[in-house]
Amino acid sequence: MTAASGSGRIPVTVIGGYLGAGKTTLINRLLADGHGRRLAVLVNDFGALDIDARLITAHKGDTINLANGCVCCTIADALGDALDKVLAMTSAPDQIVIEASGVANPAKIAMYGQGWPGLRLDGIVTVADGESVRTRADDKFVAATVRQQLAAADLLILNKTDLLAEEQQTAVCHWLKQQAPDARLLAASFGDLPAAVLLGQLYSGDGHRDGFAAHDAYRTASFQFSGPFDRERLAARIKAWPAGVLRAKGLVYLDDDPGYAHILQLVGRRYSLEQGPAWNGDTPASRVVVIGTDPNIDPEWLRGSLLSACNTNLQ
Repeated sequence: MTAASGSGRIPVTVIGGYLGAGKTTLINRLLADGHGRRLAVLVNDFGALDIDARLITAHKGDTINLANGCVCCTIADALGDALDKVLAMTSAPDQIVIEASGVANPAKIAMYGQGWPGLRLDGIVTVADGESVRTRADDKFVAATVRQQLAAADLLILNKTDLLAEEQQTAVCHWLKQQAPDARLLAASFGDLPAAVLLGQLYSGDGHRDGFAAHDAYRTASFQFSGPFDRERLAARIKAWPAGVLRAKGLVYLDDDPGYAHILQLVGRRYSLEQGPAWNGDTPASRVVVIGTDPNIDPEWLRGSLLSACNTNLQ
């Protein structure tokens, strides 16, 4: 049993950011990455996507099918219709990724993930152009749009860092943290980030960098608990986790609802814990996987934090 399968709803990740920030480059990397997830990617225009022709197995109207199981659909003027089309597919995707237009507020698009039947919001990823974001944020014509996009982020990607000197990157990072104090800030060049960070994949890690062979800056930590958690203490502990923690997922055994697994989701500071499937004879137990930046993620500290919210010892 996994957190994704237990929820029964498809997670939706919204990727936002102003024109030219690098959203399409990031999506191209997701489509080409061997992450093993079947994605439905909703974009405004196929023309901007640089999809390797060898990956395309079918192209029918507003839909492109890829050999890795992913599918791309155009949004046109009706996002709701595009989502319904994805939900009606014979083989449902593991996750939906929506590319917001460069002038859209991703928070409004995220409402579809929160309220559309069969879907749940995973999180909002906003991409910022390290060279131009501060200038655009002061432009009287586009400043409101740019600042809305930054403020909406759960994960905020400072992109094009290869074009910034070290002191410039430090200054932009400081400024971005002021614009989006609740977001987790990451730096990247050409949108090169692990799919696990962007999509929240679960790895069966034990504190090593499982799934991050090409990304030494990230690691996972995996924990198992045999006894139930206290709901309020768990929420309080997670709220106190450091900024190096980017994501967490898991199935949780709670003492106030012991008959059901509960699905834990954390993206940036966006936290949810909702009732999942019944244990149905399985021995109740919790498993939590955390994804973060190395060395800012300390597995032993996280172990102690979780253990203090649990009513028994860690296995």
